[in-house]
Parts: sequence; structure tokens; C-alpha cells
Amino acid sequence: AGVGAGFVGLEWFRAAVRGAAGFDPYPGTLNVRLLDAEALASWRRLRGSAGFALAPPAPDACGGRLIPVCVDPDIAAAVVVPDLTRYGDEVLEIVAASHLRTRLGLRDGDRVLLRYDPELTSRVGNPACRAGP
Repeated sequence: AGVGAGFVGLEWFRAAVRGAAGFDPYPGTLNVRLLDAEALASWRRLRGSAGFALAPPAPDACGGRLIPVCVDPDIAAAVVVPDLTRYGDEVLEIVAASHLRTRLGLRDGDRVLLRYDPELTSRVGNPACRAGP
């Protein structure tokens, strides 16, 4: 299964997001599909090494990686890369402090711009974006 509200609601996950990305995640994700080959190739290079490891408290629980990004224009967010997912690698699961679909007025099929800056993974928080709802 995808991350969804269940995973995002786990306290260890929320604490990891607060520590790595600087915000308390809304209990759900925005799924974003990468549409072009160039974006997908960039994502495949990035996803295994960028960001922060998500280590669950129990060794048999699902972990993953958290990659801080900005959702255009300036919303602090992070891509969750779970160890186990039902999605292909063209679907990104995004967490933020607020419900992004509502905040941005999104409908299925709308385009979303995500920005990644390698500098964001070397420090806590995301000063280029604002975290608040």
C-alpha cells in the first residue's frame, strides 16, 4: 500500500518529518505522477541517495527515505519514499504541513511543480519554503 494517512499518522514518522523537514505533516499524502521521461530519470537518480533515512522503531516495520522539496510556489514539503509501496516509481507521495490538494485548489490531473535543492538535505528544515498552513 502507499503511505496514506495510516503511515503519516505514526508518531515515529511524524517525529522524523519534524526533525528532517521542519514541519508536522498533515495526516495524508498528495500523490504526484511524473509525466515526462526526463523528470522520471532525474527522480530515479535522486531517490536512493538524497534526503534522510526513515528508520522505524521496530526492525520489521516499513521504513524508507524522506526528501525535502518545495511545492510551488513556496510550500515546504517532502517526498516520502517508502521501502514498500503499491505505486510505480513515477508516482511520488508528498507530505506537507497542510492538505495540499485543498491549499492549492488541485483537482485530479492538475500539474504541480516540485523543486529539489541538495542543500536542503544537509540541514534541518527548509528555509527556502514556508512550512505553515
